Amino acid sequence: MIEHTSEPPSARRDTGWTQVLYWRINESPGLALKINALALVLAAVSGFAFVWIARRVGGAPKLTWHAQECVIFVVGIAVVLFIHEGIHGVLMRAFGARPRFGFYVRGGMFYAKAPGHSFTRGQYLSVVLGPLVGLSLLGCMAIALLAGTAAVWFVALWAIVNASASNADAWIAAFILRQPDAARVVDELDGFRVLVPLGDPGGSG
Repeated sequence: MIEHTSEPPSARRDTGWTQVLYWRINESPGLALKINALALVLAAVSGFAFVWIARRVGGAPKLTWHAQECVIFVVGIAVVLFIHEGIHGVLMRAFGARPRFGFYVRGGMFYAKAPGHSFTRGQYLSVVLGPLVGLSLLGCMAIALLAGTAAVWFVALWAIVNASASNADAWIAAFILRQPDAARVVDELDGFRVLVPLGDPGGSG
């Protein structure tokens, strides 16, 4: 879904910043496979964690899958994905951006982007990891509150879906974490740019 390419740093020299990275979406089939594979890893890890929480903390009874339960689960997935992107958007607005929402057909994923807006490194990390961290914590709280009911399983499964859907977010965060504290991230519709102050030797690809 995302490929690292480089562009001449002179693109930002007039503002006192040097562009060290430009990531674009859907330019590398090989990388797309890796990020999609990460979704499976996140599903497995979160699945183990939330099933354990559902049983130990939520005291979840055995869930019987009838037509009604299947409908609730499927509808819940759509709601979770909507909330996931909504959290991205709310955080972007909190940092002064104007988010845009859409769907990448080629990548098969929804997105929330703020083209042209410059975020600090910490702000961008908050934006990309907000849904994963926030909804995971909310899921744990909901499991505790709904302990002993079949609803615990729905919450656990939806939390797993959310974690799996955070694959691109986790991939991006891993690269942003490698950038210096002073770096700024400019969100773009097709990816994002990483800028560092002129003279700063930091920044990595």
